[in-house]
Amino acid sequence: MPTVIERIAAAEADAEALKKNAQEAARSAEAAAEDEAAASLKIAREEAKAGLALAAAMAEKEAGAEAARILERRRAEAAELLAKAEKNLPAAADLITETILVKL
Repeated sequence: MPTVIERIAAAEADAEALKKNAQEAARSAEAAAEDEAAASLKIAREEAKAGLALAAAMAEKEAGAEAARILERRRAEAAELLAKAEKNLPAAADLITETILVKL
């Protein structure tokens, strides 16, 4: 039967072994957590880049559509102004002719 001192020494050795095992487990858990965090960060960055690219593409498409709407509106306004000018052309020509004849 072991003596009290031997049992204390054995308990201390067991405690030291448990401490080392716990430290190693903690280091492993920390390394795994760091790896997982790095992987999650990488995925988040890739998703953010993809989201930005999609948002930029959507904004560009919307800007193109808005530009097309503005261009169409301006073309319609220009056509309307041209039609009014052409409608008033005979009256303007008559006015110019009358002004010139009066001054002669």
